[in-house]
Amino acid sequence: MTSITEKLLKFMRFLAWLAFIGLLIKAGAIIMSFGVSIQNPEASKDLYQGMDLSRYLDASFTHYTIIVFYYIILYLLQAYIALFVAKLLTIVNLDKPFTMSVVAILHKISITIFGVWILAMVHNLHVILLDKYADIKAEPFASEYIFLAGIVYVLSQLFKRGAAMQRENELTM
Repeated sequence: MTSITEKLLKFMRFLAWLAFIGLLIKAGAIIMSFGVSIQNPEASKDLYQGMDLSRYLDASFTHYTIIVFYYIILYLLQAYIALFVAKLLTIVNLDKPFTMSVVAILHKISITIFGVWILAMVHNLHVILLDKYADIKAEPFASEYIFLAGIVYVLSQLFKRGAAMQRENELTM
């Protein structure tokens, strides 16, 4: 049973590293495409894999730049989360899973997800205002990050309590 779980954790760690690398490549591709679109405004119609931000560029270069940087920061924060997940899957010990290092990583993940939610809300407010005042069709980010951040935070608190109980148990043995 444990060998299956260990293999699953190794596979999940591989997927986390794959997600980390993929998200970094995505952010880098958007940065490069943005650089090209500065010289060639036609490139903003297909910035990255069908991402059409030309309506923002047509309205204002400043708004276009801000929207692109929202996307870049979003993907970089998601890559940061994937890095923390890979680290978590590396340090977790199935015999003694409740450690303060696991708690610290879970807490960092929840804080980063909360940061992604804040970024999504700022982006959504920005594009909604652009839609209202500049008549540019808004494409908001998903906003369920707050729920995910709450779940991970609760898990970190549960692991914190588990680590304390595990430490007490070790002292009494």
